[in-house]
Amino acid sequence: MHNMDHKNCSVSMVLLAAMLCVYCRIDLVKASIVTTEKSSTQEAYSKHGFRKGMMSGAIQDTSSRWRRSIQEQGDSDVCADIIGPEWNMSKKKRSPCPTLLVWVPKKDGFTEFVKVNEKSKLEGGFSIAIFCHALHLLPYSVQPIFIPFVDDHGKSNGDYDQLVMHIENQTCEAVAGDITIRVNRAHYVDFTTPYLNSEVYVLAHAAHQWNQTLWTFFRPFTWRLWITIVAVCLLTGVALAILEYREKNLSFSGPIYTQLIMVIWFPISAFFFHEGKIQNKCSKVVLVIWLSMIFIVIQIFTATLSSWLTLDQLRPLPPTFENIGYQAGSFFKEHIAQKFNRSDKQLFPLKSIEEYKSALTNNRVSVIVDELPYIELFLAKYGSRYMKYGPINQESGIAFAFPRESLLLREFSKAVIKVTESQIMMETKTKYLGFSNDTSQSNQTPPQSLDVQSFIGLFIFMGTVIITAIITSEISIMRRNKKVLPVTIISSTDF
Repeated sequence: MHNMDHKNCSVSMVLLAAMLCVYCRIDLVKASIVTTEKSSTQEAYSKHGFRKGMMSGAIQDTSSRWRRSIQEQGDSDVCADIIGPEWNMSKKKRSPCPTLLVWVPKKDGFTEFVKVNEKSKLEGGFSIAIFCHALHLLPYSVQPIFIPFVDDHGKSNGDYDQLVMHIENQTCEAVAGDITIRVNRAHYVDFTTPYLNSEVYVLAHAAHQWNQTLWTFFRPFTWRLWITIVAVCLLTGVALAILEYREKNLSFSGPIYTQLIMVIWFPISAFFFHEGKIQNKCSKVVLVIWLSMIFIVIQIFTATLSSWLTLDQLRPLPPTFENIGYQAGSFFKEHIAQKFNRSDKQLFPLKSIEEYKSALTNNRVSVIVDELPYIELFLAKYGSRYMKYGPINQESGIAFAFPRESLLLREFSKAVIKVTESQIMMETKTKYLGFSNDTSQSNQTPPQSLDVQSFIGLFIFMGTVIITAIITSEISIMRRNKKVLPVTIISSTDF
């Protein structure tokens, strides 16, 4: 019995020792995981986190800030807010980058494209929306982590060239924003298919000019239509002359020049001056139809002429190119200096649409040179006094940047093409930029002059009435002559 108790006690001690060993082993594993996470975080930071232009002595503090920034972005998924409930649905194909670090620029102006608030948190923008829609169309799931490219003070950590160089030789990283494709940037990264055109235009003052000249009165109709109207009126006069001549109207007797004058004057004098006496009933029908046609033509002419007389068109004032503005942080400074041979004192960096307007209004700059999307954004808001002209240079477009030989680049470019070709592009432009493709310039186009095709049905109807009236008149005269002829014969036999 004593041996049995001793054996049970030994077994209990062994079990207790085994449980202690397992518990200690679990603690060691947890500690190892925590250490590994800290090490990987430090390694990730040294690899990704502001490795160009940051102080090397503050790695621990900035590493915690970097982790906190990622955590804050993860709490509010920007793409989920843009796409909706269907965002990041399960897809069968395996993703080469389940998690994608997406660097975004911090812009002081033109935040319609990328908006990062004062707390260095991404709020959205047109470029981000296009990026999210393209991610949504990929055949595999990718979870983006948006990281603003800012320094310790929440300011931009560099220009777009430095931002693009930031992802050089990295994997599962990208740059989302209004990045213009440039040759010097293509040395470090690969670009997707452009989602916006980027021709370079000049923004200048415009003057309102009324489009009135000596010949404005004749512009509502083309010269062919004027000739046709005159021909129809002469044809009407000839038809009336034939109809009245057959009725022995004395107004159409006399020399040939008198008859020609009556051909031109008779349709007007018969209605308005009562100089000509109508003897043929068919002539009255022709005159009524002719007067109706003239009334319709005059009404249309009056409406079209009012459009020409009230046309207000914008005309660009002759630019001087003395002081030139450009978007701050862009590549235009060197481009403008070379193209227009201007010094740094004549070039003025501008950050926002409001600065564009202020600089033009105060004559601080004579013109502004920028890419088409930014010019259209300005004109959509202040287009009544300014206009664009150009393009003066052709750029490759605005796109997203990926590391060279990225496994996401090919599929992502296809997705960008699908987005730009779909209705999503127009809806996104309207939502974030507030304009469509053809509403950026508030300039009225001249009204179109009306041609013969506009009145072809009316002229055919008028011709049909004239021919029918002449045939009906001739048939009536022939019947009357047949009735008169027997009476004449009978009267002659009585004598």
